[in-house]
Amino acid sequence: MKVRGRETNIEGRIGVFDIQNLKHVDWILVALTLALALIGLLTLYSATYGDSSSLDVDNGAHSFLGNIKEFLDGWFGKQLLFFFCGLFLAILLICFDYRFLVALGPVVYAVFVILLVLVLFIGVEVKGAKRWFDLGFTGLQPSEFTKVALVYMLAWYLSRIGPNISRLFFFLLALAFAGIPFILIFLEPSLSAALILGPVALVMVFVAGCRWWHLGILFLPAILPALFVYMQLNEYRGLIESMGQEEGSKAYMDKEYPLGLKLTNKQLDRILMFREPERDPLSKGYHAIQARITVGSGQFVGKGFCNGTQTHMSFLPEFHNDYIFALLAEEWGFVGATTVTVLFLLFFLRALSVAQSCPDTAGSMLAVGSTTILATHAFINIGITVGLLPVTGMPLPFLSYGGSFYFTTMLCVGTLMSVYVRRRFFE
Repeated sequence: MKVRGRETNIEGRIGVFDIQNLKHVDWILVALTLALALIGLLTLYSATYGDSSSLDVDNGAHSFLGNIKEFLDGWFGKQLLFFFCGLFLAILLICFDYRFLVALGPVVYAVFVILLVLVLFIGVEVKGAKRWFDLGFTGLQPSEFTKVALVYMLAWYLSRIGPNISRLFFFLLALAFAGIPFILIFLEPSLSAALILGPVALVMVFVAGCRWWHLGILFLPAILPALFVYMQLNEYRGLIESMGQEEGSKAYMDKEYPLGLKLTNKQLDRILMFREPERDPLSKGYHAIQARITVGSGQFVGKGFCNGTQTHMSFLPEFHNDYIFALLAEEWGFVGATTVTVLFLLFFLRALSVAQSCPDTAGSMLAVGSTTILATHAFINIGITVGLLPVTGMPLPFLSYGGSFYFTTMLCVGTLMSVYVRRRFFE
């Protein structure tokens, strides 16, 4: 069945799956997506083939297959593979009617909640955290995909209750859907991934029409966690100042708190180092200081492609992932950093216009939720890099290395496109 929008003459097809709808995507959003993805791949190329790269190519020393394997073992090669896989996922979502996927939202949400429970018991422990399933050929991080699952769950819920979101019970139930995975992800622990769920839920219920005072009362229970963090931070600071860093950290680890709610030493160190990185410039505050130096060293036009020194000489760790924006700013300077920031702003404004133009509640909620995921990641990552926010592991959409998060990013893009294609079917 074909439907033609009366005002815009946009053709589309109604059906659970129809590849013909690829003809009617938002080409502006496609262009912005490809531009950011290309910049990300170029930046990862620089990270891979710099002096401290994970890949050392020896021309003529390997067979053709050996060179292919070595290429795919590097950050750039893997990211290129992630890009094409993510593009396939996005295209798949565009072909599906988002209303069909929203109907599956509760099931998908339940599956990922179960996976979050399982990862706490059988997940692979990396750097003291259990966040991954080892699938042999790759790893799976369920916390990343849970962000998208929550968006579909809330879109299903908010479209079903309609104006009832203005009632306190339905408002709190919506937040409970975010609270369950938040607690499970926090227990891994993965504070950065858990923090994304809060803005997603709050923005979606706000756009759905909750009352202002409902949002206001959230600040009251938020006072308790804030006091909880403040008290533990002061106690931790006192211990390391009186006993030294190592002994103070051990003393804090031995302390017990009600309900086992206790921030880790690493999380508290990050908060302390945000305000005073000079307290420990060679260890805990090292990342924050080096990130600022790296960004500043790029000056106005940068040092040139693949010519970064702070990054390629390994002064700044994780420059392929959490600090990818610092690498970009070092090599392309203020001009390059500003260009990427503007591209992100244009992408988010275009995505919000998709949400605004969709008359269907479920579609509008999907667009709002997907945009919030990507915008929150971008804001926090860039804020951390330039020293405006505490250091935490927050990847940058389209740029940071990593399969699970790249797939999450492209799932958000595919969701936006699916909503755009079908936004005027029933006008």
